[in-house]
Amino acid sequence: MPGSTGSTKKQRFLKAFRLTKCNISKACEAININRQTYYNWLEKDPKFAGAVREIEDSLTDNIENALFRKAELGHERAMEFYLVNRKKDKYSNTNKTELTGTGGSPLTFIIEKSYPKPEDNGKTS
Repeated sequence: MPGSTGSTKKQRFLKAFRLTKCNISKACEAININRQTYYNWLEKDPKFAGAVREIEDSLTDNIENALFRKAELGHERAMEFYLVNRKKDKYSNTNKTELTGTGGSPLTFIIEKSYPKPEDNGKTS
């Protein structure tokens, strides 16, 4: 049956996807499909797309937990990364500046072009 083969291949892909830590190319290679097949499945099969998201979310959770454990142990870079990304308003190293015109209106730009005067080329009047 064509349907069951596709479904079995999708299950094999999901297993490979989990084992390769969400590496699409390696998971495709492991089950001998091209990336376009993966993207077609993702687009046409909501259950498959949901399973992919679940695996990605699970990996993200694992990494967040590992980062948090390092931060708890005093790893300064892990603490900084956590705070800068979790509490951007308080710990971010970037500044955001917004410019507005009078009374909060949009800025108005006036562009003046000046052209050089034609040269005299040695002529006298």
